[in-house]
Amino acid sequence: MGKKSDQKKSKKDKDKKKLTTQTKKSSKKEKKGAKESAAVNPQLRLDMIAEAAYFIAEKHGFDPQRATQDWQQAEEQIDEMLKSKYGEATS
Repeated sequence: MGKKSDQKKSKKDKDKKKLTTQTKKSSKKEKKGAKESAAVNPQLRLDMIAEAAYFIAEKHGFDPQRATQDWQQAEEQIDEMLKSKYGEATS
């Protein structure tokens, strides 16, 4: 009984140590990735700009001559909002 119970205990200790090591590695990756994931992904940013540009264009009667200007204004607004929220430039 002594050898089998020692083997089980040893295996449990090894498994616990392995799990602890994996958890530490995961935590480091999560901390490193936290800054990366804090920024909005590019597709979401574009969707936000498109929606803002729509409302800006609506205010101007959807004037096609202002389309580029409306988009640029929306881009500036969204980037400024994201910068204030995440503290970094986006693109």
